[in-house]
Amino acid sequence: MPNPYVAPAPISADVGIVAALPLELGFFVDRLKKVRKYKTAASTIIEGEFDGKVIAVIYSGVGRPAARTATEILISGHRPSLIVSAGFAGGLDPALPRGLVVTPGQIVDLEGKQFKVEPLDHQPEPKEKRLVTVDSIARTSDEKATLRTSFQADLVDMETSAVAEVCRDRGRRFFSVRVISDDAAKELPLEIATMLNRPTSYQVGAAFRAIWKRPAAVKDFWSLHSNAIEVADQLAKGLSTALKTHFG
Repeated sequence: MPNPYVAPAPISADVGIVAALPLELGFFVDRLKKVRKYKTAASTIIEGEFDGKVIAVIYSGVGRPAARTATEILISGHRPSLIVSAGFAGGLDPALPRGLVVTPGQIVDLEGKQFKVEPLDHQPEPKEKRLVTVDSIARTSDEKATLRTSFQADLVDMETSAVAEVCRDRGRRFFSVRVISDDAAKELPLEIATMLNRPTSYQVGAAFRAIWKRPAAVKDFWSLHSNAIEVADQLAKGLSTALKTHFG
């Protein structure tokens, strides 16, 4: 007799999606059907169906090490042939507005390594957009300008190159879908950047400490949350379109 307290084994997925935080993919996950959830010590995995394909989403937490671990977990458990790194990104090119969905054609890390991206047809923007993955939030417009000059990059995040590297090493196809959450001119408050640079388990405490030290920070957190909801909706639409295009 099957044990009713043991979850069924993960099924093979057509697509695996790695995102740092649930907020980034909440609207997309709402589009999935026949949803099941799995919990590990370090991450949450959501399995469902979208447009006739099995999708497995994993929330890694912030940063390259976390994204690398999550990608390995996803490949070992669900064995997807295609991995997507999805989530928010900072704009480095002043021409990229907040809310724009980008599928970068080039990925580079801080060490200068470059990674292949699975080509997509009918992309809404040129394929040559370059994304650089860094280890801390690019908080100021000057920091963003320096990254743009140093890496000839158009946007920045903290996970994609790690996902791409695992996919290269494990022989998985890869692409990325990112939405611009803050444009090149946007200056993030120090408390916001400090919180986002920490592991997820410490973020709530960091937020409370920031508000305790500077009560006006609550307005910044509220603005960040409202902005995140708006761009997450755009990401869900862009990611849905990209998946339908890829499998169409």
